[in-house]
Amino acid sequence: MEKNFQEVFSQDLTTKTESSYAPIIKELTLKEYRALKIKNRIKYVLKIINYILLIIVGATFLYPFLWMLVMSLRSYNDAIRFNPSLILTEVHWENYLQAWKSAKMGIYLGNSVTYAVLVLSLQYLFIVPSAYAFARMEFKGNKLLFWIKQIGMMLPGEATFIPIYFFYSKIGLIDTWTGLIMPHLVAMFGIYMFMNHFKTVPKEIIESARLDKAGHGKIMLRIMIPIIFPVFVTHFLLTFISNWNSYYWVMVMTNTEKLKTLPVAVRGLLRVEGVVPEWQKVMAGNIIQLAPILLMYMFGSSQMKRAMIGGRKIKFAGEKDNIFKRAFSSIKGRFKSTEKKQASI
Repeated sequence: MEKNFQEVFSQDLTTKTESSYAPIIKELTLKEYRALKIKNRIKYVLKIINYILLIIVGATFLYPFLWMLVMSLRSYNDAIRFNPSLILTEVHWENYLQAWKSAKMGIYLGNSVTYAVLVLSLQYLFIVPSAYAFARMEFKGNKLLFWIKQIGMMLPGEATFIPIYFFYSKIGLIDTWTGLIMPHLVAMFGIYMFMNHFKTVPKEIIESARLDKAGHGKIMLRIMIPIIFPVFVTHFLLTFISNWNSYYWVMVMTNTEKLKTLPVAVRGLLRVEGVVPEWQKVMAGNIIQLAPILLMYMFGSSQMKRAMIGGRKIKFAGEKDNIFKRAFSSIKGRFKSTEKKQASI
């Protein structure tokens, strides 16, 4: 009996050792080694080609902005030659001051800021509740209003421009802030954007809020909006850029200079009778108009990335914080180090 038990026990040990994992190291043949070497070289060459293409594409997008910046710092004689080079022989910072004074940009800049801020602040009062209603509420006429919204998204702005202008001229809204702002209050794209992201919020969160006797307003303001905050940043940037660069709508709907915006002022720099336009001033005006948009994008680019991937916070490969965050963190670290030294003393 003991012998049988020992035999069985020894058999179990042998089966366990035989079935246990043991890595198999296979030696490559000369043919396989050469194929692997060629494969790695092809990957390396493709990576180099990919980087070269990225540099070329990036340069094609970056070159016009750099050329515009260089053009704004040239003299009048150099500017009218339209030299494609990015090398400067002389730097003329006074071009910005001359463009600011000749185009009266102080007045137009204030109008642009007022126009963009009023459109954005009033627009959210309409599009956010509408998007929440389409996403989370059921009411009569929901489908009909949804299809009206879809048709409104498909209509181009030029198709509704003449009827709006004719109607506003009859009721006296031409050359008024109300006439400029009112058509942008119900933005179909904004409703569609917020509605889709409101639908991604889990139903369990809303049901638990309802169990705590929270109404629709409280759910929307305290739960839904903080969850989709990156979408707000993305919509804010897109709408701000659209309104900041609006030229044709403002040009037609205003008759006096009291409501005209910055793009109209930059266009006014080209109106020179009898002589060649001072292109260095025109480019300086373009840089002044472009600067706020670039600064806002630098601060909000990470939030835009989060909105594109559903609002999740993901650190992309090779992604670094922007220069402002890094500078702020370095200053904060220095203050903490000095405080620790003083505390130790």
